Amino acid sequence: MKKLLASLKWQRISAKEIDFQNLDQESRFLILYSIFYVLLAIGIGQLILDFPLPILNAKDFIQDFWYAVVFKFTFLLLLPSLIFFTRWKYGFQDLLFGLKPNTGMMVKGTFLVLMGFLMNTRHISRIAEAMPNFEDSELRLLLGTILPFLIAGLPEELFFRGMLQTRLEKLWNTPLAILVSGLLFTAWHLPSRFFLANGVEGQAGDLISVLIGTGIPVFLVSCFFGWHWARYRNLPLLILVHWAIDILPSLSSFFGLRN
Repeated sequence: MKKLLASLKWQRISAKEIDFQNLDQESRFLILYSIFYVLLAIGIGQLILDFPLPILNAKDFIQDFWYAVVFKFTFLLLLPSLIFFTRWKYGFQDLLFGLKPNTGMMVKGTFLVLMGFLMNTRHISRIAEAMPNFEDSELRLLLGTILPFLIAGLPEELFFRGMLQTRLEKLWNTPLAILVSGLLFTAWHLPSRFFLANGVEGQAGDLISVLIGTGIPVFLVSCFFGWHWARYRNLPLLILVHWAIDILPSLSSFFGLRN
């Protein structure tokens, strides 16, 4: 048991070894920004409800202009990145912590990315059947594949794991950092689903179904990703696995299929 606990707690780079320019100020800003992002999710959900702008008439609100371009790309990727890389003067190397890929890491990474993709293989047959019905199927394939990287895998792992959790680990401790960043990560998912969900993520207007369909699974996945980040500090792998999980549901939406 002691060996198992020691293994679970092992870290390639502990937060104690990481230097930040201004730990307290940066942590405070990121926590407040996370809370603001939850509040923004409420406004975006209502905006999509009143003035929907689905990209290429996608079925899932995640591919709506307000959600994908404004909420996710602008407010979760672009603005935090400008602050992190331009104002705070950090570089991409500050998120890699000396990561040096090796054969074992590449094999494991390929396996995890493949497993992420295979989680949603139920979509493949329906996508294949729907594709001939669209003259712009190549464009939909391209957008459906790239968009999850730009609005999900990259911004979510960059902000909540690379930026926020790392600082909370040093400010507090690793378990608490994983818990708090996981709760904040889960929280911003809930308002949009409460307004707009219709399926496995819950039913609009039914908070209990949203908590069960979205809140619990998102929190559990977030905790696993948070533990993996704390242990290995391999941000590229987390981004790729996250992206792989979201590709097929995204393609489903662009081909007029509800998830």
